[in-house]
Amino acid sequence: MRTFGKAMLISLFATGAVLAGCDSNDGPAEKAGEKIDKTVEKMTPDTQGPMEEMGEDMDNAYDNAKESAEDMKDAAEN
Repeated sequence: MRTFGKAMLISLFATGAVLAGCDSNDGPAEKAGEKIDKTVEKMTPDTQGPMEEMGEDMDNAYDNAKESAEDMKDAAEN
């Protein structure tokens, strides 16, 4: 899921770059591009979006399930 979050961030940058290259007509696409640019500029590497948090939660759940399975296996062997 971390890859998905990075892909989304890269696509936002690419969209902003494409829209920033347009002429100075302030149409709806230009305004949307400016909003995307401002949003991306406000983001820092320390800030996690909802997809990143969800990915980490899934990683933690997987690790917990794996540990539980190992504990159950050890208990069954004893």
